[in-house]
Formats: sequence, structure tokens, C-alpha cells
Amino acid sequence: SGLPTSTVTVTPDRSVFTGETVNLKCVINSDHSNWRYEWYKDSVILQTSERYTVNRDTLTIRGATESDQGQYWCKGQRDGRPNSSTSSSAVSLSVKGEFNIIVLINSLST
Repeated sequence: SGLPTSTVTVTPDRSVFTGETVNLKCVINSDHSNWRYEWYKDSVILQTSERYTVNRDTLTIRGATESDQGQYWCKGQRDGRPNSSTSSSAVSLSVKGEFNIIVLINSLST
């Protein structure tokens, strides 16, 4: 039997504006509970910090900036078998500055 699979969902959307809050949720397709969730950005494991909050299955990015752009994925670990899930597919997050909105409004009004 293969390892349980994991999937990342993003709210509000994979494309956000600077300053917004983004929630990424890790969904592990498994009958087992007591998973510990690991979050990665561009191959680096994320820890809770001023801007990132890891709360069980959810990674919250507060006040997104363009430096938060990148590939995010998760995987689960647990004691007992199965002791891990597969890594989820990477979700690509893009962060746009508000400057883009002004350019867009100007381009629509001309």
C-alpha cells in the first residue's frame, strides 16, 4: 500500500496582493489522525515566525510581500505506520504589489 497523499489548498487565492493574509491548508488523505504537518517553501522548511504561523494543518502568511512568492508544499509525519505522507504537489504563490492595480485602472480608463 502506498503512502497517504497530501494536497495544499490556498485561500483566498494563489494570486494575492501585498499586505493580504494567505492561508494554505494541508489535507492528508488518510484514515489516521495525529499528523504533524511540515511546511516547505522552495525546499526550505518553514517555522512559525512573525509572519508565518504554522497551526497544525494550516500555514498563515500575514502581510504578504513579494518575497513570499514561491513554491509551497506540505507533508505529514506521525508516530506509527504509516509514519509519513507523500509530499504534496507544490502550489505556486504569486504576490502582486498594489502598484499593479493603479496601472490596471489607468490602462482601463484610457
